[in-house]
Amino acid sequence: MPQQITIGLFGFGSVGSGIYHVLKKKQIPRIHLKTIVVKSPNKPRSIDSKNFSYRAEDILEDTEINVVLELIDDAQAAYTIVKKALESKKHVVTANKKMLANHFEELVALSKKHKVSLLYEASVCGSIPILRTLETSFAYDNLKSLKAISNGTSNYVLTRLFQKLQPFKDIITDAQKHGFAESDPTLDIDGWDSKFKLIINNYHAFGVLNTPEEILNLGIRHVKPEDIEFAKEKNFSIKLIGHSNLDEEGLTAYVAPQFIPKTQALTSIDFENNAVEIDAEFAHQHLLKGKGAGSIPTASAVLSDLVSLFDDYCYGYSKARQQSTEFNDEKLIKVYMSSYDRKDLKPIKFETEILCGTQKHLQYKIGKISVKSLKQQTADLSSELFVAVFPD
Repeated sequence: MPQQITIGLFGFGSVGSGIYHVLKKKQIPRIHLKTIVVKSPNKPRSIDSKNFSYRAEDILEDTEINVVLELIDDAQAAYTIVKKALESKKHVVTANKKMLANHFEELVALSKKHKVSLLYEASVCGSIPILRTLETSFAYDNLKSLKAISNGTSNYVLTRLFQKLQPFKDIITDAQKHGFAESDPTLDIDGWDSKFKLIINNYHAFGVLNTPEEILNLGIRHVKPEDIEFAKEKNFSIKLIGHSNLDEEGLTAYVAPQFIPKTQALTSIDFENNAVEIDAEFAHQHLLKGKGAGSIPTASAVLSDLVSLFDDYCYGYSKARQQSTEFNDEKLIKVYMSSYDRKDLKPIKFETEILCGTQKHLQYKIGKISVKSLKQQTADLSSELFVAVFPD
């Protein structure tokens, strides 16, 4: 186990600057931040430019640095950094869920080969310690399902829509002003961010390693005021959920807006907050909730990973070792689809059609369809079709 942690930090954005200030405040004697590498010399930052380097080699080739913190936005650049760091036998702490989802198997294998830790608690649900909880508290308890509200931007937008019906674009603009949405919110509102997190959760919770191409992701871009009214009339809220369910037929997993009964705890998770609901064989239901984003809350997860290195902590991937679980996208789910133009609904073919109806100017259909078929049929749609899933 390392007696001293000497850190090389890549990135000084929201999370990078957050961990810098957390480490400065905590003053942990055995942790030393030696080098910070950033991309642009001209970008204004909260500390003096003399604190920065602009060459990756200043970290990756420094033999004194034994821990690399990778906290940049660029997934491809992050992959290069993390791969080189592991090959150099440096421990890695990262928050880059897209990079992990695309290169998970390779990077885990590299960490095992070189006998170093690859930790990434901050990549999933910010400050919520879900991965450590799955690896320890639920290591030998079979999980039945996992539902995650894991994208603060989408949750913020949906919360605002349920408070007061208003144009979707106006809420996104406001979310951007408050730092809850990126300048390009596509990854958030179209479900990509939640999908990358779902892939990571699934491996720790069920031992199933999905690729991004396997997982259906539907977002909230085309939710309309009439959809919100429909939900309220039926006593539902709508949340963007990363949903995984394990039964005797295998693991079904997807990301989609869901109608959640108002009696369920997930409906109380508002604004930029995140939550994970676990249903286990022995422990039954648990709800973990907290700040899913933000500089300091996410930095707290990074700090947790850092200090765990003093105890040589690494993920055990207990579920992957215990069981062989098959991914199943043939399961039928109950789905609601809506559009102002009835023609948008025609291309989608249900296995079983249950209901057609109207909500003011909105046309909607409800029916049952397999996850696989829904993924295939919605892949290339250019219409403003909103799709949501009913609870099991």
